[in-house]
Amino acid sequence: MLEKIMECLTALLPFLRKKGTAKEVKEFSDLVTGQYAFLMEQLEKVLKDYFELSAKIKEMHSEVILLKEQLAESLSLQCKNRECGGRR
Repeated sequence: MLEKIMECLTALLPFLRKKGTAKEVKEFSDLVTGQYAFLMEQLEKVLKDYFELSAKIKEMHSEVILLKEQLAESLSLQCKNRECGGRR
């Protein structure tokens, strides 16, 4: 991604030099660099949140499977006879 930004800057710099001063080019370059840093920070936050959520989902999935197994075991232990007093 950084290479693409550098290619764009390289392509734009000759045009900017003709129309603007070196100070304006420097400001533009600083702006692009600042935006890139900001976007990278946001991407890191998104990835961190994604991996935390992914871990929570895996944990919940394991709990659901465990509860399903416990329910199946509990149902198998219930009295199946209609006359049984313990039947619900």
